[in-house]
Amino acid sequence: MQKKFRRKKVILHGIQVKLIIALLGIVAAVAIVLVAESFILVRNNAFEQNIPPELVDSLLNQSLWPVIITGAILLIASLWVLILATHKIYGPLYRLRVYIKKLCEGEPTDELRFRKGDAMHGLKEIYNDLRKSLEKTLHYDYEEMVKIFSELQHILDKVYTKEVKEKELSDALQQICDRLAKALDKTSEAIEKE
Repeated sequence: MQKKFRRKKVILHGIQVKLIIALLGIVAAVAIVLVAESFILVRNNAFEQNIPPELVDSLLNQSLWPVIITGAILLIASLWVLILATHKIYGPLYRLRVYIKKLCEGEPTDELRFRKGDAMHGLKEIYNDLRKSLEKTLHYDYEEMVKIFSELQHILDKVYTKEVKEKELSDALQQICDRLAKALDKTSEAIEKE
């Protein structure tokens, strides 16, 4: 059952890409500012301690590559965390969009399900209530309605040609009204509950 909801794409939509790029840009900018500030503070403190500039430059150059490599690893880890975090937000919206599209096209849908940890708690209940309500109000027996319509047409033809007596007309119309009421029971029950 869980395999049905397994993610097939890493990136679901362009909006998710924009969100990831924006957040990753913020993380990278903060990291660059902190690294630059650290190097400036080390250099200034070294000069205040009267350490020779050649030694300070040598130490900073030697520590540059480890900082760059650590920064790249942390940036990649941040990218992965951001992708997972945006899936928690955009994934439920994407599934809701797919389900609503199916509803609009008249396709039957199951209850909306989210994965553990998805960020949209209230959407599931709202969608499922909407789906159940639409299912109740839009459910009717099409074949029964066609038969009722055909019988009404037949009675109207008899009335027009004056082939029906008043009592026979009244009985036929009462029978059709009873069948219509029975066919529409589910809809009326759903409307009364609301």
